[in-house]
Amino acid sequence: MTHQFTHTTSERRASTAIVGSVGRPGLFVPQDFIKYNKDQIGSALTSLEDGLDPDELEQDELEGGYPLYADEGNDSTNDNGNDNGNGNDDDPSMSSRLLTPHRPCHSNSFSNANSRRQSFLLSEEAALLKANRIPIRRLSTGLENTTSLYSSTNNSTGVAERSNAAEYNYISPNNICTDRVCDVENDEAIVESWDAAVKMGKLKTTVAIELKSISRSSIPLVITFLLQNSLSVCSILAVGHISSEALAGITLGSMTCNITAIATIAGLASSLDTFLPQAYGAKKYHLVGIIFQRCVVLIFTIMSLVCLSWWFFAERILINFLPDPKSANYATQYLKVNSFGIPGYILFETGKRFLQCQGIFDASTYVLFVCAPLNALMNYTLVWVMGLGFIGAPIAVSITYTLMAVGLYLYTTRTRNQINPMKCWTKFEISRVCRNWGELVKLSIPNLIMIVSEFLSFELMTLLSSYLGTKPLAAQSILATMASLTYQIPYGVSIGAGTRIANFLGAQLPESAFIACKSSFIFTLVIATLNCSIFLFGKGFIASIFTNDEEVIELSSRVFPWLAFMQIFDALNSTSAGSTI
Repeated sequence: MTHQFTHTTSERRASTAIVGSVGRPGLFVPQDFIKYNKDQIGSALTSLEDGLDPDELEQDELEGGYPLYADEGNDSTNDNGNDNGNGNDDDPSMSSRLLTPHRPCHSNSFSNANSRRQSFLLSEEAALLKANRIPIRRLSTGLENTTSLYSSTNNSTGVAERSNAAEYNYISPNNICTDRVCDVENDEAIVESWDAAVKMGKLKTTVAIELKSISRSSIPLVITFLLQNSLSVCSILAVGHISSEALAGITLGSMTCNITAIATIAGLASSLDTFLPQAYGAKKYHLVGIIFQRCVVLIFTIMSLVCLSWWFFAERILINFLPDPKSANYATQYLKVNSFGIPGYILFETGKRFLQCQGIFDASTYVLFVCAPLNALMNYTLVWVMGLGFIGAPIAVSITYTLMAVGLYLYTTRTRNQINPMKCWTKFEISRVCRNWGELVKLSIPNLIMIVSEFLSFELMTLLSSYLGTKPLAAQSILATMASLTYQIPYGVSIGAGTRIANFLGAQLPESAFIACKSSFIFTLVIATLNCSIFLFGKGFIASIFTNDEEVIELSSRVFPWLAFMQIFDALNSTSAGSTI
C-alpha cells in the first residue's frame, strides 16, 4: 500500500469555478455525489464515437491508445481488495485524477502538467520531512553519510533513531522538479524516505506547520474565487450610485441570468467533466474534440431559446415581481444586452473543461487575471466616464465574457505548452456534431438539477425581497453581494484544508489529519472573526460604497449585524464541508 500524497487542489479548483454569480455554487461538486460505473461510461463513450472518421481512429491508435480505466503501474489495492482503499472502484473520476504515486516524473513519459503536479506533491512531502528533521537520501550524490534514513539504530527496540550530531543535506522542497526537467533520483529518494518515515511512525505535524501549509495552498484559491466573484460585484458597484431602482433592476436581472443561463450552462457542460478525461485517458484524442463540439452545439441550441425568451417575454414576467415598472425595465435591459455575451460564456465554460481534461488547469485562471481587472475598468468607463449609465454595466459584462472566450482560444492555439491541446481538435461538421446528444443530456440532467438547486437556494432570497419593494431589494443586493464576497475566503481555505486532510488520510496518518483539520478550523475562526468585525464596525461605510440612497443605507445597516453574526457559522460550515469531502 502506498503512503504517498496523491491529491492537489487543481482539479477541485477547476471543477468548482462557476463564474458570474453572487450565489454559492460549488459548495458541493455534483461529481462527488453522482457516481457512474465503468460499464456505463464505457458504453456511452463507444456510442459517442459514432461519426468519427476511420482515419482519425487509426491515427489515435498509432499514437498509442490505451483501454479505458487502464491500471498500468497503478498498484493501489489495499489489503481488503478495495481499489484505493476507499471503495470508489466504480468512480470513473478517480482513475483519471490520481497520479500513480510511486512512479517518478520522467520527462519522456509524463506530461508537463503531471510533472508539475508530482513536483507539488513531492515538495509537500519534502517539506514535512524537513520539519521533522528527517534526512532525504540523495541517490544521485553517492555519499555514504546520506544514503541511510537514520544514522543509528536502537538494537533493543529495533527502532531507528536520528543522530543529533549528523548534519543532513536536504533536497530543497522548491527544487524537486521543474516544468522541463525532473531529477528522477531525487524524486525516488523523497518517495523512499517518506515511506520509511511513515512506516516507522516518525512523521509528525503541528498546528503551526499546518497553518502555514493551508494558508500557502489557500491563497491562490481565494484570489481566483475573488476574481470570479468580482465580475458580478463590479456591475452592482457601478450602477448602485445611479439610483435604488437601477440597483434593484440589476439585482433582479442578474438573478434571472444566473438561474436561466449561468447555472444551465454549467450544468450542461458538466457532462464534459466525466466524458473528456476518460476519452483523453484512453488516448482517443479526436473523440475528445467531437464530444466537446457536440456539447457546445447542444448548449448553443438550448441557450438560443433562453435568450429569445429574454427578448420577448422577460419584461412582462419580471413586472410581476417588481412593483416598480422602472426597475423591471432595467432588469429587462440587463438581460437583453447580456444575451450577446452568452456565446462567449458558453465557449469559456466548455473550453476550460477541454483544457482541464488534458491536465491544463491554470489557463482559465490566467484569463481571469486579465479579464477581471478589465471588467472593472470597463464598468467604470462605460457607466460613468462615457455616460452610458445603467446600460454600460451589461455591455461590460458581455464584452468580458467574450474576452474570456477569446483568451482561452488564444491560449489553446498559441500556447507553447508541451501538451499541445490542439491535438484533440477535429474538423467541425454539422452532420457529425448534431447527433448522439442523448448521452450528453442523460449525464447532464442530475448535475443540472443539483447546480440549479444550489443557485436557487440563494437567489430565492432576492426573489422574495422583490415583493417587499424596490428599496428592500436594493438593500438585499448589498447584503447578498457582501456575504458572497466574504464567503470566498473560507471557501478557498476549505479546499486547501480538504486536500491536505485527504493526503494525510491516504498516507495512513490519521493523527496528522486530525491536526490539519483542527488547524483549518482555527484559521477559519480567525477569518470569520475578522469578517464579523468589519461588518459590525463598517456597516454604514460598506453600504455607502454601493449606493447614495439614505433609506437603502439605513435598511442595510440594520441587517448587517445579523450578517456579521452569520459569518462565524457560514465560514465554519464551508470549512466543515471541505474537510469532509
